[in-house]
Amino acid sequence: MQTRALLSAIRQLSYEKGIPLEKLIDILSEAISKSFKKKYKLTPNVKIEIVKDDLKIFIEKEVVKSISDGNPLQITLKEAQKKYDRNLKEGDKIFVEANDKDFSRSEAIVTKQLLTQKIKELEYQAAYEEITKNLKSISLGTIRKRDEKGNVWVEFEKALGVLPIIYQVKNEPYYMNKKMFFLIINLKEDSAKNNIVAILNRKSPLFVKKMLEKEYNEIKEGNIEIVDIARQAGYRTKVIVRSKLPYLDPVSTILGPKNFRIQTIVNELNGERIDVILYSEDPKILITRALGNVKILSMDLDYTNKVAKLIVPDEQLSIAIGREGYNAKLTATITKWKIDIKSESAVKRKTEEKEATVFEGFTTIEEYNEEEIDIKNIPSDFRK
Repeated sequence: MQTRALLSAIRQLSYEKGIPLEKLIDILSEAISKSFKKKYKLTPNVKIEIVKDDLKIFIEKEVVKSISDGNPLQITLKEAQKKYDRNLKEGDKIFVEANDKDFSRSEAIVTKQLLTQKIKELEYQAAYEEITKNLKSISLGTIRKRDEKGNVWVEFEKALGVLPIIYQVKNEPYYMNKKMFFLIINLKEDSAKNNIVAILNRKSPLFVKKMLEKEYNEIKEGNIEIVDIARQAGYRTKVIVRSKLPYLDPVSTILGPKNFRIQTIVNELNGERIDVILYSEDPKILITRALGNVKILSMDLDYTNKVAKLIVPDEQLSIAIGREGYNAKLTATITKWKIDIKSESAVKRKTEEKEATVFEGFTTIEEYNEEEIDIKNIPSDFRK
């Protein structure tokens, strides 16, 4: 038997799959036992030992006066006493090192098939546990490929993940072997449970929230609370925070000196701007803070329709509205107030121009098309 080659193969599997060698030895013992059962309808006890750079396979056999019907799990009393122990007697059981007759080519093939199947089951279980453990949380992964539909495939420690186009951030670079954080939002498995992948997201406001929780112990420990978060992925995120401790300033704590502390998250978001806003129960104060560095000349609140009517200097109108209205829309989203912004000159002119001056909040889409994600034929070389 080529036990040296078998040991080498098992050691390689242990390295590649991250499965402890002892676990693979147990699996091999079980596989050999099952291969015997498949051929002889008998289930032996199998013991495997590693001696230097060789693998020793032992099969338990019963000492008998004469072997019945070529039973492979029996050894004659004469042979047992001669080779192993002269004090052995009928009915005793001893472990005998397997030979080519015990472990022929056919048993080796069946053993290999069973071993492969068991390893796949272990890999599936490990992947399932990693995905479910990190569900609704973030994990560091390595980008491995982009498929023909534009989905980005990612490798984690024990699991695979896919970032659908709908959850990708526009103009964000996803290139081979790049390490990035991903929010795991769901999982997908085939009916046979041969393949399982994590469904990933980098577009959700929850992704930024989880990044903040990871980066700041003050948030993780509950001393700073994230009240709400709104995001236009790739452009800007607004976060409302408040402190549970009277002496702790949540905004300066998160930003750090010269915004140094938050730079790690900004870098992970490829330069996306993050506005950290101190919470207030007063809608006027909260809206003012959420809008950013904008001088507000007046603000009237329509509590019935929940509309905040703002007048700003002409030169600050574009800043208040933001590119494509994102600043005003994000402010509306995070404060739960519609934002009606007019310039000072427009009000003075009492213009009746039909301008779109009211900005409403938006809801983040959290749905993907499962048909766009095919996990039945994940390439065998995916991990290479």
